[in-house]
Amino acid sequence: MEEILIFKNAFLIDGKAHEPLPDATVTIVGETIREVVSSAEARSSVKGRIIDLQGKTLMPGLIDAHVHPGNIEVLLERVLDHPPAVFVHKATRILEEDLNLGFTTLRDAGGLDWGFRAAVDHGLIRGPRLKLSVAPLTQTGGHGDKRGKRRDELLPRNTLGVYPAVCDGQEEVRKAARDMLRRGADQIKVMAEGGVLSPTGGPGNWQFTVPELAAAVETAEAAGTYVMAHTYTPRAVQNCLHAGVRSIEHATLIDEETVRMMCAKKAFLVPTLVVFDVLAREGRGQGLDDAYLHKLKKVREGAYGTLEMAHRAGVKIGSGSDLVGPFQHLKGRELVLKAEIMGPMGAIIAATRTNAEMMGLAHLLGTIEPGKWADLIAVDGNPLEDPSLFERGRETVMLVMKQGKILKEIL
Repeated sequence: MEEILIFKNAFLIDGKAHEPLPDATVTIVGETIREVVSSAEARSSVKGRIIDLQGKTLMPGLIDAHVHPGNIEVLLERVLDHPPAVFVHKATRILEEDLNLGFTTLRDAGGLDWGFRAAVDHGLIRGPRLKLSVAPLTQTGGHGDKRGKRRDELLPRNTLGVYPAVCDGQEEVRKAARDMLRRGADQIKVMAEGGVLSPTGGPGNWQFTVPELAAAVETAEAAGTYVMAHTYTPRAVQNCLHAGVRSIEHATLIDEETVRMMCAKKAFLVPTLVVFDVLAREGRGQGLDDAYLHKLKKVREGAYGTLEMAHRAGVKIGSGSDLVGPFQHLKGRELVLKAEIMGPMGAIIAATRTNAEMMGLAHLLGTIEPGKWADLIAVDGNPLEDPSLFERGRETVMLVMKQGKILKEIL
């Protein structure tokens, strides 16, 4: 017999941008939401465990659409100093912490293999559900190809042997995308531009041609999925949009023409504000040299203006953090920063409903309504009045439920 659980007296944010319901009752049967009503309308005949959420906000479980739990160090070469057992345990602790912060779903943008997803699904890791990219596709010398000038051998991302896919030309890209799907990827990640931590090139160096990107998109769509692309500037983003890329990451230096094109193509933008904020303050202490910090300053300067421009234009805006190394517990700060531009409700919608839609999970996740999976969190206080509750999630997220199972409860 399926377990019945009833949340009563909750301040409900349902993720649908409706006005909050100040005194709600939500009934869970098994892994599914059965009923969402005001407490006055709740059926007294329904019997089950009752949890009183007076003074708490009940809302959808958070989704972070750009994470790197496998980047246990800021500099990727330092990740290779950790033997496999140490790497797995450190990544596992990051996943468990993410769950405690209220994140019930993560989209890994590269670094974890299918074994982590299996371990979570089997209950061996107490963590969020994982949607994996496994490893990114990059062109020779592109962002993700860490060889630089000094070596010819390709470096793995970690000691488990997760290597980036270096590929050039349509057929190599197509084969690499197919192989990534074989290796368990839920979506394909492409590096369409240089990055802050690229040993060669950087933001402004667009990478992969439109036909190459289109080969990745076609391969992903044939498998029922999509492509997410690392970008910063107009040319890189427009190349991706011409190719049919669904999810545009970062894109901190785009212009109004590119924003209009994103709207026309119905693409999603995933800003990652917190990583720039944190590394600007802490990067040098983590080994970032002047060259890296100069690139970081460049991409950070445009981040807030780009988000404001895209939000004003009506671009579909998701939410990612992109945090690495010892700063991954700050994921909730991404919502605080987005709230400064989008408002608290807008930041919440980005990290729930919009992310679920972008990832093809809107029929299961992202809102609190009958028939969907019971991915819910209870927050001590009202995040519409105080978004910093997300930044302090260790203490303020009082309950986390993933697919009907309570995985954290400190009520």
